[in-house]
Amino acid sequence: MNRLSRYLFFLGIGLFASCENRMDEHSKTFCAQAKFVRRYHCTSSESVQVVELMLPNPLATPIAGNDSTVTRYFAAMLDLPDSVLVAGKTFYMQFHRDKAREKKANVLYCTMEFAPVNILVCENVLQSCP
Repeated sequence: MNRLSRYLFFLGIGLFASCENRMDEHSKTFCAQAKFVRRYHCTSSESVQVVELMLPNPLATPIAGNDSTVTRYFAAMLDLPDSVLVAGKTFYMQFHRDKAREKKANVLYCTMEFAPVNILVCENVLQSCP
């Protein structure tokens, strides 16, 4: 009996821990103004595009300029619509981070980018942020 209760205890902890990890995979949704930069070259099969976010965002990758006084915020986006894939085009979008999709799209070794950036998922393109 004692052995069975110990087994059930550890099974319950394992199930709880695995559920906690799954809930953590999808971040909250953000809205921001972004500018299309170019295609992201460090991915496998999915189409991923680099955007620059116009304001700091916790999901974006901060990259300091040459003089280190200006920091710009970049992200590689999944699911961007074709309508915004124009060099320099500025738009508003809702987005989130999905670790499972990021892992699926990310290539572990990449020499084609100046710096690796977070891969995020575009939910929607908007006229402005609420």
